[in-house]
Amino acid sequence: MDVKRAVVPAIAAIALAGSALSGCGTKQTEEDAGPQVDVLGSMLASESELNTILATTDLHPKTALRQPARLDADEHASRPVCLAVIGNAMDEVYRDSGFQQFRESLFADETNDLEVDQAVTAFDTPTAAKTLVTRTVDTWRQCAGDNLTISYGGNRRPSVFALGNPSVVDDIDVTNEQSPASPQQGSRRAILAVDNVVVDVRITGTDLTDGQVVQLAKAIAGRNAV
Repeated sequence: MDVKRAVVPAIAAIALAGSALSGCGTKQTEEDAGPQVDVLGSMLASESELNTILATTDLHPKTALRQPARLDADEHASRPVCLAVIGNAMDEVYRDSGFQQFRESLFADETNDLEVDQAVTAFDTPTAAKTLVTRTVDTWRQCAGDNLTISYGGNRRPSVFALGNPSVVDDIDVTNEQSPASPQQGSRRAILAVDNVVVDVRITGTDLTDGQVVQLAKAIAGRNAV
């Protein structure tokens, strides 16, 4: 995994597929329903929307996931719980949440070291979705003011992240991290629940603002039709 500053593993997308079994001589009783619409995935912002929000033209799709991401085998976090600050929709927070469906997409502008990672997750109930948001924000508060170090196998230098203080902007929980060596570089994070869906997003780059990540979160949340 090697994605600029933020730790977002490029694990393979897991396709969800079903199979129908029928007995010998049994006629099919239902018509083929045709292609299924990915309602949850359709909430994610498009390439053109992301380029508009970030005032660029060079963001392009990089990865798409159907399970929360985790660190690679040769990566180790000094405080694993704090991965929720630097990365959105991390397995450390989501694995025991009881989520039902998950969609995530990563876009990157590698020329300008800019990344946008957006995830939407469906739960059985609005209460379960809110519980995940509360758990994430509580983690942000626990980690605020600390440094998180990611070490790697081999001779690669560790990555250090200065974890910021969470706040609320336009009723949306946000937080941030910065590079201790270059404070203008870092990530902005936002998370919110809309009905039974959690919107969890990250933007990593230079001279970013809370307003940008809030705008993205609102754009996604406004399309909730699950």
